[in-house]
Amino acid sequence: MKEPAFVLEGKPVHVVESAEALQTAVNHLAQKPELALDLEFDQHHYTYGFNLCLIQISDGHDCFLIDPLPVQDLQPLWDVLENPAIVKIFHHANNDLMLLSMLGCQVRNIVDTAVAAKILNYAKASLGNLLEEELGLRLDKSQQMSNWNQRPLSKRQMEYAAQDVLYLHELKKAMVSKIEELDRMHWLKEEDQLLEEITFTEQADPHLKIKFPQRLTYFQQFILKPIYDFRDQLAQKWNLPAGQVINTSALMELLNKPEQGINEWLYHTRGIHGRLQQERFEQQLQRIINGAMQEAKKRQIPNRVPPSSFPPRLKTPETEARKEQLCVVQKALIEKYGAYTTPMLLDQSIITHYSQTGELVVNKNYAREIVLATAKELDVKL
Repeated sequence: MKEPAFVLEGKPVHVVESAEALQTAVNHLAQKPELALDLEFDQHHYTYGFNLCLIQISDGHDCFLIDPLPVQDLQPLWDVLENPAIVKIFHHANNDLMLLSMLGCQVRNIVDTAVAAKILNYAKASLGNLLEEELGLRLDKSQQMSNWNQRPLSKRQMEYAAQDVLYLHELKKAMVSKIEELDRMHWLKEEDQLLEEITFTEQADPHLKIKFPQRLTYFQQFILKPIYDFRDQLAQKWNLPAGQVINTSALMELLNKPEQGINEWLYHTRGIHGRLQQERFEQQLQRIINGAMQEAKKRQIPNRVPPSSFPPRLKTPETEARKEQLCVVQKALIEKYGAYTTPMLLDQSIITHYSQTGELVVNKNYAREIVLATAKELDVKL
């Protein structure tokens, strides 16, 4: 390999910015039994969409910062990450795995140190906290929210990115050792196998996923759809987060009075991007709203709030008795395993479902065994 771009804590850091350099890195990494991995991405913060900005991989000694902007074809790296013979160490992998899945990579053989922290009853499972507690290291996290889309990346950004993977091998070793002592390795393996199942899927009706301060009527939902699509198209064209084109509060104001002309709303409402405040966009948006309202009236879409998708919770002697049963088990689990580990075994959603239906649904094998065994010890009949 070529000389590293810089050395950090005695470990060489290589910056990969070409297909040739990627292949050299992949040839090196494919020979290693364990790799530590992290991603820097932008998710509707500085730019439109969910975008990969940087990939950091360490073999425990060499670190590679792979820039996906100049390196278009990352399939050689995906082949390494999908190889089940190589362990991939993450910290809080969920979003990273979702993005990788979106890009066509399903990572295999994962160990997540954030999951390990829950098993060990850590109150704070951030990487900085764990490195300090387990290894006595303190990291500079000042670059955490910096703009990873910008180029060139600063030296501080690259150092921050490298630090996120340089110590994961040591951290994993220290935490796995403790988990083995507690005989909970089967917990970690099952949890990490669940992470492998994370798959990106397109959201159905994404306009209904916006968190408005109040529930929308059927009429408002119908009108929102073309407005949402209009906003999304402009956001994509301008490469801005959609919320910076028209934010949620401004959308709500418009949906509350869609029958009024939008001139006052467009030019005197906070949360609307200045580029949108032009006559051509005003006319276009007015046509969209008028058309949507006409179609809604034609279809006789009611202006009333739909019923909640969550069924009302019953409160009867039977539901309260079932709730109390599982709460007794939960209390015993907290005493034995700790308050931060127990939700992995028995969380509030399980208690609520059992209370309402009488059906105990614990999908994880290790958790189900522990819950049932604890209930038996307490003579609680589930």
